Amino acid sequence: MALEYGRALYASDLEHAYRLISGEDRRVKDEATFGRERGPATGFALEVARQLASFIEATPVETRIGGDRATVKMKVRLPDASAPAIAALVADWDERRLNALPWAEREQITRRFDELHRARQIPVLEGEETFELVREAHGWRVFLNWAGGVRVRFRAALPEKMPLQVTVSPEEALVSPGERVHVTLQATNRSTRDIVARVNHRIDPTAQADSLALLQCPLFIPVTLKPGQIEEFRSEYLLLKNVPGSAKQFQVTYEFSPVKASDRYTGK
Repeated sequence: MALEYGRALYASDLEHAYRLISGEDRRVKDEATFGRERGPATGFALEVARQLASFIEATPVETRIGGDRATVKMKVRLPDASAPAIAALVADWDERRLNALPWAEREQITRRFDELHRARQIPVLEGEETFELVREAHGWRVFLNWAGGVRVRFRAALPEKMPLQVTVSPEEALVSPGERVHVTLQATNRSTRDIVARVNHRIDPTAQADSLALLQCPLFIPVTLKPGQIEEFRSEYLLLKNVPGSAKQFQVTYEFSPVKASDRYTGK
């Protein structure tokens, strides 16, 4: 069960992953909310992610069972999806480009991954993962303790006269230690001129900000939007497993500021 859930989560096969989560957790967070927070894969992007997920290997290290509860620790070996050898085959995981590929190119990609897997040439990451399980009427399910999770809110802050419209989704997420959350920020240039903006990521409270890790975000460098242009930017955060028990809520603010034309070439 733990390996099946891990593979589904790796592939962003969220419909399947949600079915493996405990009923207690699902009463706290519905499937639509889970999907918004994690960002599901679709189409061929989902298909190829499932293929890589099937290559995940797990060896039990320790299993403790007490009544209807269990803790399973596993040594895990999984494909490094961000490694250049993998990313180059899947258009850097650009879902729109992957899903637009013709059938012949899709076949070529999946065949190549099978070849690399058989030759043990796929770059991998190794580590240990611990899962909490609960026994229910239909078998074991993964227990995430969302009821005791940390609430993370997301917002954008812009100067009053900056002609941008910015939305953030989800606006908040309930996250357990070790969980990731995907955030989509959509910016629209409402003016008749180019806008160049710099975005600062502020996490409050600052004393505990290190417990919420920003794994990836394209907004580390200034962005340019042409008149009327609508652009989406996707971030990913990880709530570290060693987050202090006193941490109950985080506020993430995307702070926009204009970049002057004279600064574009000086890096200011």
